[in-house]
Amino acid sequence: MLLGVSALLYAATAVLPGDPATRILGQDATPENVEAMRRQLGLDRPVPVQYADWLGGVLTGDLGTAATGRPVGPLLRERAGNSLILAGFASSLTLAIALVVGVASGLRAGRPADSALSVGALVGVSVPDFVVAGVLISLFAFTFEWFPPVSLVLAGNSPLDRPSILVLPAVALAVPAGAWASRYVRAAVVDARTAPNVEAARLAGLSPRRVLLRHLLPGVIGPTAQVFAAATGFLVGGSVVVEGIFAYPGMGSLLASAVAVEDINVILATGLVMATAVVASFLVADLAGVLSNPRLRTRP
Repeated sequence: MLLGVSALLYAATAVLPGDPATRILGQDATPENVEAMRRQLGLDRPVPVQYADWLGGVLTGDLGTAATGRPVGPLLRERAGNSLILAGFASSLTLAIALVVGVASGLRAGRPADSALSVGALVGVSVPDFVVAGVLISLFAFTFEWFPPVSLVLAGNSPLDRPSILVLPAVALAVPAGAWASRYVRAAVVDARTAPNVEAARLAGLSPRRVLLRHLLPGVIGPTAQVFAAATGFLVGGSVVVEGIFAYPGMGSLLASAVAVEDINVILATGLVMATAVVASFLVADLAGVLSNPRLRTRP
């Protein structure tokens, strides 16, 4: 999967409009200087040869050099750490929204509360993350002044030094992803309510809380893990917009700025790391589904 993604990424950068050498040197550069820069960047070779050379570097840990002359590896590690912290906050909120709304709606399927929660989830999915971010900034940064409107991180510092800067971007990422995931959690809960073990527990006279915690919720761990893995795509894609809005120095804003200046090596490395995060989340979800379901662990 990652090999296919890397090929698609390289093909996409190859058809970007404009010339990276001209953008680096400026419009006033002479044709001779542009041609020399193209040779320096390796852009004078066929695209398949460039791709093979870049892929070989990736496999050996060499991600190339950014347009600024800085190695991509250290730049990526710095930004990846910031994004990992933000993703941790946003993932926790996403999981909380999905479970609370999905379980509450599933347990009340067909009732007015279910309809209200379903409409709320539909609204959350339909509203783009940049709109959510704008509303959050207007309300909680400018009106109530509870949180800063931008999430700047000083050089050498960690976002955890000022946790308040993580709140608004994390909520902006989590609301659409959590609302989307809650609809699938609801469906899993509705299916689990009619499972034989849940029906048997009810007939045995167990309390509703024990039925929920011991029999119903374990049955939705596998589907919930799969949904949460898919929601990771929302978080990764949304980070490109949300990090830019809040000026947060993460992978998303790095990718957006690299695309703006056609910094090919940074685009490729950042896109591959983001794709790896999504693929890894699905792998973890598959493992969680197997571990939570004894039938999947039993060989026929």
